[in-house]
Amino acid sequence: MRLRLGDEDAECELCSRRRMATRIDCAFCGRSGRPSARDPDRCERCAGERVRQVCVGCGAEELNHTDQRCARCTLKRILDRLAASGDPAAVGRLAPYLDALASGPQPWTTLKWIGRSRGYETVVELAAGTRTISHRALDEVDRGMTTSFLRAALVSHGVLERRGEQTARLDRAARAALPQLPPGEDRTQIRAFATWQLQHDLARRERRGQTTRKSANSSVSYLRAAVKLAQWAHAHDLTLERLRQEDLDCWLAEGSAATVMIRPFLKWAHRGGLIAPLTTTPPTVKEHTAPLDDDTRLAYVRRLLTDHDLDLRDRVAGCLVLLYAQPVSRILMLTTEHLTTNRGRTAIRLGNTPLELPEPLGALIATLARERPGRASTATGGTAPQWLFQGMRVGTPLDETHFRRRLKRLAIQPLSARTAAQTNLAALLPPTIVADLIGVSASAASNWYQLAGGEWNRYAAHAAARDERAPS
Repeated sequence: MRLRLGDEDAECELCSRRRMATRIDCAFCGRSGRPSARDPDRCERCAGERVRQVCVGCGAEELNHTDQRCARCTLKRILDRLAASGDPAAVGRLAPYLDALASGPQPWTTLKWIGRSRGYETVVELAAGTRTISHRALDEVDRGMTTSFLRAALVSHGVLERRGEQTARLDRAARAALPQLPPGEDRTQIRAFATWQLQHDLARRERRGQTTRKSANSSVSYLRAAVKLAQWAHAHDLTLERLRQEDLDCWLAEGSAATVMIRPFLKWAHRGGLIAPLTTTPPTVKEHTAPLDDDTRLAYVRRLLTDHDLDLRDRVAGCLVLLYAQPVSRILMLTTEHLTTNRGRTAIRLGNTPLELPEPLGALIATLARERPGRASTATGGTAPQWLFQGMRVGTPLDETHFRRRLKRLAIQPLSARTAAQTNLAALLPPTIVADLIGVSASAASNWYQLAGGEWNRYAAHAAARDERAPS
């Protein structure tokens, strides 16, 4: 390895670069500066060494990026040039986002993003006024996930209004699917189904916070199934109004995988008097997975609570699955507003009533709320929800599929773990209390109770009768 010679000592190139990026509070002069090559407790000035890599822009003793300027000054120059050459009105709207980029905690990372990401191409277009600053304009950009990241950041900083992304995804799918049908009554009816049934239902759930990042998937599938049925009908010189049961059976027999997905449209269309009553074969009910045995479940919990080498997010999420039967999709939608702390005790709101967490789980989730690792490193801040499981995209939580894989790497199968937790809770508590504490419906809690062989209803009735017989 090539060595860099200092005044008295030899220092390798790697060690030199690491030292250039390090800051200490000097033990002698008390000022913040770069450590000496000879004495890590002294700054370069106190050690009598030459101070290298000083930014000509701000005077910071930091590793230079370009033209003898530190990363932050380099970033500021780039953004200033962008603003100066852009459309004044567009730059004015983008100002909160551009300010957040300039003041981000990791300017080196932001500079890499500018140099490599196609998302910055979109920023340039928005600033120049060649692309309008709107959700619709971003919907038309075909630059993959970079556009999604940029949209989340613009919403977080108030440049774009917040919208229901799941409903918007369904709207985009409808605009793409409906033109596949010729103009006419069938396309009109399917558009009505998409608007008045699917979109309204999805928007209502989104307003109530009852959706996940993949909630639109089923709605999109229902819409596409209706379009495919109409296309098949037209290919056979039919319309949806003229479809009969034998026609539907023939369509399904030809290999369509839409047996389940077409049911919502058929029910909606018949309820509105648009088609004859048509039915499909009920779907096969999948038997529930076998639960973890209790010893294994508790062994997993003990490891998550005590193994400090595991990622804090995995430890907290795993415990919520194994102890409180929480689905991964709901866990990832938790924010800091779901937590309360009183007298050193932490409670979490999974249902209607806050649930006080035992230690050390309470301390773990409180730490996660303070640190929230995984946050995006460009344009942070703004008004985005404070997700407990913050993803790399500003204003969004971690991806559900990715997080399931994380848990499975710890040998935690979410479905079997939840089943074990459900059985345990049903055996310990009455269904109404379970439903209230962990956010499930009363019917679901009652089903758990029956599967667990619980006797809470019978016990309550016997206790009431006993109290009536007791002498006053």
